[in-house]
Amino acid sequence: MSNDGKILADVVKNVHKRLRQEFFKTGDMESVWTNHCKNVSCLKKYASSMHKLATEHWEQLRISNPATSRINWTWSFLQYYFFAGGLQLHRHKSNSDAEWPKLVLKEQKITVLDVGSCYNPFEEYEELDVLSIDLCPAIESVYQCDFLKVTLGMSTVIDGQNVLSLATNQFHCIVFSFLLEYFPSPSQRWTCCEKAHLLLLREGILIIITPDSKAAHSNARVMRSWREALSAIGFKRIKYEKLQHAHCMAFRKNSVEPELNDEDRELLTSKMYIPQDFYYPSDSENDEKDEIKFTVAELAEGFTNLPMFDE
Repeated sequence: MSNDGKILADVVKNVHKRLRQEFFKTGDMESVWTNHCKNVSCLKKYASSMHKLATEHWEQLRISNPATSRINWTWSFLQYYFFAGGLQLHRHKSNSDAEWPKLVLKEQKITVLDVGSCYNPFEEYEELDVLSIDLCPAIESVYQCDFLKVTLGMSTVIDGQNVLSLATNQFHCIVFSFLLEYFPSPSQRWTCCEKAHLLLLREGILIIITPDSKAAHSNARVMRSWREALSAIGFKRIKYEKLQHAHCMAFRKNSVEPELNDEDRELLTSKMYIPQDFYYPSDSENDEKDEIKFTVAELAEGFTNLPMFDE
């Protein structure tokens, strides 16, 4: 990897580390996130770095080895599910007597909400009707939106480049690609998944892609925990694949979200952990070896292992 790529990667890693540091110090998730959203210079530098990494470095890997691409994986799955009989197959597998509503594709397009999009990578596919949102967009085709805070309602409202609200039961697919690790708290990751369930049409798909350059078994415990939490919301995981640099998962919305009491919600929220949640993110890289509750094999380095981050 070029020296320029390493510098860009460090910008991304350091932003996530600082968020975790602040959350560990204060325990106040709301104030940490609010302050982060107000730090415009940091957000712009992060967005610019991610954009350059994706388009100037990761794209080279996508061209040379298409099987490593999270974009290719997502598009391949959507083709299978919506156009090649996947939806009907999983409807049959559900063994449910429910009256399934007809999932209509307007003009044969799949409506996609790409959350944390940065540079709108799915716009190249004509079969997708994509609304790309990001906390700090890198290009004009991506709309500004804090997914954690945005209002959900009867309609999607956009004012200029800002998304003011999102319509529930509207999207065929929602994509969380390298998104959930951004947040320093399991409760924030849980909130994102709950919102996705409300925004998706029944039988819609939530794509979650999370970075990990280790072997598939190294983070199996984490992936299993996420699957259990999402199952309680009403999502069934119907596809899992470990790529060279990422875990790729597709979850199908099977039912309306169940009513959960506070105790159940707290337990399920805790299941949306990442390994970094269990140790203090020191300024020293060496201090991050202090692992808690996990074996060495189970602990992955998360965002440190984004594609092209390894030296």
